Amino acid sequence: MIIWFDAVTSKEPLLFDAIAKELEKDGHEAIFTCRDYDYVVSLFDLLNREVNVLGHHGGGTLYGKLKAGNERINLLADFIYKLEKKPDFHISFACPESTRVAFGLGIPVTIINDSPHAKAVGKLTIPLSKYLVYSSCISERVWIELGAVKEQLVPYNGIDEVAWLKDFNPNSEVLETLNLSPNDCFIVARPEESSAAYMLEDGNIGGTKLDFILDAIFEKYDGKAVVFPRYEEQKHKMIERYGEKIIVPPRAVDTLSLCYYSDLCVTGGATMAREAAALGTPSISYYPRHLDVLSYISSLGIPLYNEYSINDAIERSLELINHQADRIKLRNKTKEILKTLESPLIPIAKILA
Repeated sequence: MIIWFDAVTSKEPLLFDAIAKELEKDGHEAIFTCRDYDYVVSLFDLLNREVNVLGHHGGGTLYGKLKAGNERINLLADFIYKLEKKPDFHISFACPESTRVAFGLGIPVTIINDSPHAKAVGKLTIPLSKYLVYSSCISERVWIELGAVKEQLVPYNGIDEVAWLKDFNPNSEVLETLNLSPNDCFIVARPEESSAAYMLEDGNIGGTKLDFILDAIFEKYDGKAVVFPRYEEQKHKMIERYGEKIIVPPRAVDTLSLCYYSDLCVTGGATMAREAAALGTPSISYYPRHLDVLSYISSLGIPLYNEYSINDAIERSLELINHQADRIKLRNKTKEILKTLESPLIPIAKILA
């Protein structure tokens, strides 16, 4: 079978590469498309994966998202239609554009989704999909409210990160590329997804509240922060405010190893906190709403802390930096927990069998 993967956020190259490697062992062929956004393209370069870059992010307005989405549909439709052989299956992380193209060209769609809070994306993709793969910690009720039927639902007992973390071994070379060493003190930080459709109501388009947290950390912490902005506005704001106190990688790096060697991970999103915590690094998500998967991970004993206000995130950050736990013990504990969790590859392999 030919499996078409489409990636639109920086989480997806890692997830889809891990899934594709296993499927390729069974004789399947994988092709990749993505949009030009964040670190997505350079992550594929880091993974040595050939990818076709089609389209871009629509920015922080609904009109911009609509225009960019329609343009990307046209680009994807032309690309897939002109392939010598049509893909047998399409997999995305609930991407509206590629889902619409696959459906329109008669290609069965499987979406992976752990973000029912992104309601617009869910409503635009779930009704067009044959299968919806999701962590069982999320109630099937929320998917049905977004347009799913029970026949679509394929839960698994785990989290996405298991797909690319189960065989992880840290590589200290990433530190050298950022002029760091294993003896240096540093944290990893990533601003919130302030221009996502589900965040526009907060009115902080392209901005970030991460600076409030970093201000407090730098008052007590004699180290640096490696910051991964999502947008140019965030990047310029961070560099102007902190100068040499922060490091902003110009392209994708081995963030898994970076998080492994860091003292703390702080993010306004979810994926990086989940990754770092699953490696035994204390992590904070200051995403302001309840997310089922984050709560689930925390409940397992993995060191991930959900702080719904900036003040709580600051308090927790200072607590974790000043009271470093036995890291080896923490890593061993999280490694054992990961062994008990399933990867989304398991249901996908069954779907394609």
